[in-house]
Amino acid sequence: MEKYKIMKKIISFFILFISFSTTYAQNSRIITPTKGEIVFREFTKITNRDLFVKSLKNSKEKFKQSLKQSFIRDSINKDKVQQIEEMVKSTADAMEYIFKEDSTEIYQCKFNELMEQSFSENVILKISVNKKSRKIINGYDCFKVMYQYKENTDTADEDYLTFTANTIYQREMWVTEKIKSLHHPVIFDKSILEKYYPLAIVETQNDIEGFERNYILETLTVN
Repeated sequence: MEKYKIMKKIISFFILFISFSTTYAQNSRIITPTKGEIVFREFTKITNRDLFVKSLKNSKEKFKQSLKQSFIRDSINKDKVQQIEEMVKSTADAMEYIFKEDSTEIYQCKFNELMEQSFSENVILKISVNKKSRKIINGYDCFKVMYQYKENTDTADEDYLTFTANTIYQREMWVTEKIKSLHHPVIFDKSILEKYYPLAIVETQNDIEGFERNYILETLTVN
């Protein structure tokens, strides 16, 4: 009976080893997917409520002032100050929905070799690569890449520019080099996707402190 138990453990271990080896072999080759899909679920959370409340309040005030000035500067609207203030307030209040806690949005992308991809015009400020920091995601050996960017404001009016000029976004990502694709449901920065394929992302921005967005991989099928 004891020998039987030992043999059963050996067989179970062998099956597990073969399964792991097969998965690793599949995920160690470079894939340029033309079929399949990738799905992320967004989880938002407040990491420091005091900082979040304070910074959101400040950001709303700046947004209200820039939006108000933008409308009043137009001669057609100069006699509609009260209506503008009401509209500006309701628009600024909507920012609270953008930074809603416990959001669970789904982001999906189907791989298709004929599919068009629209890229962002973000200005990449800084990229940091740490290949010593690694983790396995869905069988892929991933390492850490962080980058900062700003919105491209070349065509923005001066009031919006005043509001957004100093906003810097940061993304901490776990990426693989084994998937080569410019199609991604969360990242639209071409210069990033040309080098790395993110399988986990945490996003923050400097003007809304104490708040982060986590994008967790739910499904990945590539062919």
